[in-house]
Amino acid sequence: MKKRQRKKHHPPPALFEGNVWVMPSAQAAKEVYTTLLRQFLEEQSAEWSLVSGFFQKEPVLAFLWDPIRQARKAEQVAQGALGAGGRELDDAEAKATLLAQLLLRRVGLQANESFDTLVAHHPKGKPVWDLKD
Repeated sequence: MKKRQRKKHHPPPALFEGNVWVMPSAQAAKEVYTTLLRQFLEEQSAEWSLVSGFFQKEPVLAFLWDPIRQARKAEQVAQGALGAGGRELDDAEAKATLLAQLLLRRVGLQANESFDTLVAHHPKGKPVWDLKD
């Protein structure tokens, strides 16, 4: 009798990846957010989420994306944030906490909405979120 080889189980790829940039000012965060949002609104927002607000009393720009379909968009956000004087949030634990909160909020809002866009993505939505740490 032949022994069955065990299949190696690989963890599924992450549905979303994310990054957070600390911006030099709330105005810089808002300007980058607004500029990128204008470019991105024509595309399906179910695969990305862009947020500007405050975290740990600092202005931030955060981006969640589908790593398979939205890698180019992630590069654009990084270039925009860095070009405006932003820097990546160094504290890995704080970054993970913020991104987890944003993802939970996104999933919760989508479950209650009949469409795929979050209010924060809409030009008439609230442009800057005040995230409590």
